Amino acid sequence: MLVLIPIMLAVDFGGIYHWSQYIAAIGILLAAALAIPGLTDSTASSGLRQHAVLLPLGVLVLWAWLQSAALPAGLVAWLSPGSYAAYTQWLAGFDVGSGADAVGPGNTAASFVSLSVSPHDTAHVASVLTLMLPLCWAASVIFHARSRLMMLLSAIAIAGASVAILGLYRKLDPTADLWIFQPKPNAFGGFVNRNNAALMLNFGLAASLGLMSWRMMALHQVEVDTPEFEFNDLLALISDRESLVGLISGTTCTAGLLVNGSRGGLVAALFGMAVAFGYVRPRRGLISLPVLIVVMAISVTILITPMNLNLESLQRWEVLTGDASTLQSDGRMLHWQDGWRAAKAYLPGGAGLSAYAYAYLPYQDVSPSWWYEHADNLWLEMLVETGVVGLAVAASLLAILLIALNRLAVSVDPIDQGLRVAGWYTITAIIVSQFFDYGLVLPANLIAALLLGTAIISRDIANGGGGASGFAPAHDERPDESMDGAAAPPARFRLRLGSRRWAPGRARLFNRVGSTTLAVSVIAVAAMALPHLRQDAITDSLLSRLNDEYARWQLNPDALAKMEEVLRQRNQVDSSPLLLTRLATVQRDRAHLAEAREWRPQSDSEMRAVYQQTDLSSRSRVYPPDTSTQRRDSLSSWQHYTDAWKTSLDTLRICPLAQEPRGSLLRLFPIIASDADESPPLTRQPKLVAHAAAEQLLVFYHGNPARQFALGQASLVRGDLEAAAQGLRSAVKKSPALTSPVMKLLRDNLALDVATVIPHDSDVMQLAAAEYLQWEKIDPEFLRTATEAIRCDDGDSLESRARCEALLGQIYFVLNNVAEAQRHYQQSIRLAPKQAGHRVEFIERLLQHHLKSEALLEARRGRQTLADDPKFQQYIDQIAESERTQSVPTDTVPTIDRSQLDALLEESPR
Repeated sequence: MLVLIPIMLAVDFGGIYHWSQYIAAIGILLAAALAIPGLTDSTASSGLRQHAVLLPLGVLVLWAWLQSAALPAGLVAWLSPGSYAAYTQWLAGFDVGSGADAVGPGNTAASFVSLSVSPHDTAHVASVLTLMLPLCWAASVIFHARSRLMMLLSAIAIAGASVAILGLYRKLDPTADLWIFQPKPNAFGGFVNRNNAALMLNFGLAASLGLMSWRMMALHQVEVDTPEFEFNDLLALISDRESLVGLISGTTCTAGLLVNGSRGGLVAALFGMAVAFGYVRPRRGLISLPVLIVVMAISVTILITPMNLNLESLQRWEVLTGDASTLQSDGRMLHWQDGWRAAKAYLPGGAGLSAYAYAYLPYQDVSPSWWYEHADNLWLEMLVETGVVGLAVAASLLAILLIALNRLAVSVDPIDQGLRVAGWYTITAIIVSQFFDYGLVLPANLIAALLLGTAIISRDIANGGGGASGFAPAHDERPDESMDGAAAPPARFRLRLGSRRWAPGRARLFNRVGSTTLAVSVIAVAAMALPHLRQDAITDSLLSRLNDEYARWQLNPDALAKMEEVLRQRNQVDSSPLLLTRLATVQRDRAHLAEAREWRPQSDSEMRAVYQQTDLSSRSRVYPPDTSTQRRDSLSSWQHYTDAWKTSLDTLRICPLAQEPRGSLLRLFPIIASDADESPPLTRQPKLVAHAAAEQLLVFYHGNPARQFALGQASLVRGDLEAAAQGLRSAVKKSPALTSPVMKLLRDNLALDVATVIPHDSDVMQLAAAEYLQWEKIDPEFLRTATEAIRCDDGDSLESRARCEALLGQIYFVLNNVAEAQRHYQQSIRLAPKQAGHRVEFIERLLQHHLKSEALLEARRGRQTLADDPKFQQYIDQIAESERTQSVPTDTVPTIDRSQLDALLEESPR
């Protein structure tokens, strides 16, 4: 049962669904219960020391449950300042909770809060980890004897091979329609993410190497990580029937690693090979590593070339192809900076297991636009979520495993050598790959790793642990049988510094009673977590069904009413933030349908028009409908809108850093605020709620300029100029391409000062100034600021620098600084002498300022440089014509007395 669980979970999307975890939990408890009679067998139990893995694992489980519990706020402020800030500073402006536990404008500190910023998610992971306690206990008993270690290694090897086979089959037939295949480009085998699948492939390869090492030690008395090892010894196993599983699984897993596209998986495999085959030893060096790589590559090429597959992992390897989508350019390393900033904020207690997706949001600075549900670095994610406790647990587990592996090195039992090779490979692969992935948190990978690690520790204790320097077989295992029927080993392998003695009867009784008590305890504790897993599984299944069918029933009021009823009933049992988020969505949609009917449309086409005009995302009708015949609070739509408002606030109470509830509050604000003059509002200050939601969402969407622009635009419509300026400024700073639509908004909304929105960034300021010069009303102060911010020397080409200089010249002309304007235009012409546009624009500006001589000189230069362009000759002719037809200035014409002129005309002869 234990060895089948990771195989089944690997096929079922790695065990990410809660129902899979619940069924696996039942299997684990059943296997643990069936393993209790094994305590009477001396080959299955050597005392409490074989369960050493339970100590650090139990500390982690206890810490996870503690993180999900409500603790005094003062204690949380000391253990995790970031979590305390999430429940106080980040809930300021909202009315959540009640009484002394309320967090809002009037009470900014709750009396009890959680260490976790998402207690529900942390409690679920704590339940899953609790089930790992009986799993490790049962594995320690079952795999204490050498006969069952072969089954464990074979099962893990088969698990990795099954993932590889499914992935290869999907590559061969992309139209395959099995329920485990996901239409995602990064999916592989039964895993949604290829990096997660690569970890299971590495586990399978580790177990395969362990099996082959066991057979080679049994047949040739040669260890794979000693200087005496030759690679042809490994090839000799082809003729051994019992090595067939290892050979086939190892080759298949290697093919899967090359095909699935995970660079981290390949790097982990290379490191794992180097350690497992002893190439890190000083006496070995690296001279044989190319031989190993070539032989493995030839084997894999023979396997996959007829299948017309491509080596996607190698093609995506940056060293070979320079693919743009690499570790350096996919944003992962940038995000690690924000993850480290978040880790420091939550030290020493952490933000709560499984809460990383929310924990890092307030500390973003350089992350790309998407939402990081994981850090793509398990060690960084563990530091953020568990703090120093997680580091201590990981260090202690690693220390226990390394000590056990070093002790197994002196064993002459071939199975111990195979287990040691598999262990070294597994540890190395986990350490390396999880710098680029988070696959160990998936139940399939986690269970496989714990089974192998527990077996290593238990087998070490079976050999005597720290009390033996050589191998002494158990009293009922004859040495001849322990060597798998092979010839007796040389004397140097049979060193024994002391014979193993039976412990006194009292000690044996103590160990047996202690082991039984431990077994009953871990099973009982895990059984207490089973109902929690069942409730989570029911909720997860309900939400999955609603998500799949929601589009069909979204416009059916009866179906929406039934959904709301079911979700409300479910919320009484399980207060999941995802459940409340779906409930708020259903309530908003019910309100939307009800309001459309309350406008009394006379036809179906009018009903559709009203429905579109009352959409919360792009509303064009003012709420409420005609209320002359009834009170507002009697409207069905008003009741549903207020229910959605309250549900969104309730979601923030249990998940203070969630994004969706804040977005829901912003969409509902125009409806809620419309009631401010008629009845007490739902919150003391609805505008404060909307302003806080907008400002915080701007932080949460720090790397998403499109969302920041939308938030700024919505804030501008709402009249929140402060949030609007912040959102629009952040949007153009992240994406200068948004400068033009931002400037159009500012042109239509003069209440928002352009100087407060446009940052002092050269690229953004150039675009903004070019748009601003087209406005009717221009603030010279902003143009002066633009001249200080624009840096033309930063241009990436001569053309861009020339355009920048021409823009500065245009700005200085508007500011009536002709000398500076001429200097920048002349610089623009020098940078791009073949560009006629800059010369023409310069001549036009000179003529507008009545500088004809300068314009004529520039036109002649243009005619000389660009002889084929007739525009410059036209300017020369235009200026010459204006000179010829120019009238004499009025102040040079003599004044004529009309009376004297008439007298002279009368006296003249006729």
